[in-house]
Amino acid sequence: MEREQLNFALQHCSAEALQQLCRRIEAKAKVERIKQPTAQTLLVPVIDPINHGSFYSGEVLVTSAITRVNGVNGWAMVQDDQPELADAVALLDAAFAAQVCAEDIINLARDGGAKWCQQVEQDSARAEATRVQFDLL
Repeated sequence: MEREQLNFALQHCSAEALQQLCRRIEAKAKVERIKQPTAQTLLVPVIDPINHGSFYSGEVLVTSAITRVNGVNGWAMVQDDQPELADAVALLDAAFAAQVCAEDIINLARDGGAKWCQQVEQDSARAEATRVQFDLL
């Protein structure tokens, strides 16, 4: 698994599993909080398909954090005001880059990714159930 995929996949893991792994990492590595979880808004840029110009369609609330593990920085940005999640994902990102419990982090991220895929499939099935069959009318 690539480091770039961790942020998204870890956000879909259970809070308990994230915290448990974070505690294990904190027990075996030097952990520093560089930037405490902070809620902020981001403007969402959109490209106009007609004239190819860009504009901002709105704002999104996110929480970001930066953590250092054994001298290696990790970062996270999660949607909504979720400081605990941002803190945990930043710590795991730094630990992964520092090769502290990297295999455990990969396994947890795979579980989170699988959970996300399952949720997408369930959402798609619910949406498909509402499809109108015009040939039956």
